[in-house]
Amino acid sequence: MIAELRFYTITPGHSEALFDEFTAVSLKLFATHGITAYGPWRRQLTKGEQLVYVLEFADEQARDERWAAFRADPRWQAVLRARAAAEPHIAGSEILTLSR
Repeated sequence: MIAELRFYTITPGHSEALFDEFTAVSLKLFATHGITAYGPWRRQLTKGEQLVYVLEFADEQARDERWAAFRADPRWQAVLRARAAAEPHIAGSEILTLSR
């Protein structure tokens, strides 16, 4: 099993928009593409906050295949186009890959 622990530092003033997008779009697309997701959670930082979640995959091949399908999904492509036209919600990110 492989898990990805993902941290997204939120641009000030964009917390609700990012959480709304994640809940309304990302979680549903993850499920559509067979990606098991846990979260999201808020992590308070000294300055700002992060959106944190965990994704679970059977193995590296499943992870690569599911991410490729997710990224190619026209619904996700529409989100990326909309993001490009707006002020960014994400100031930075960190992804930790865990395996057992």
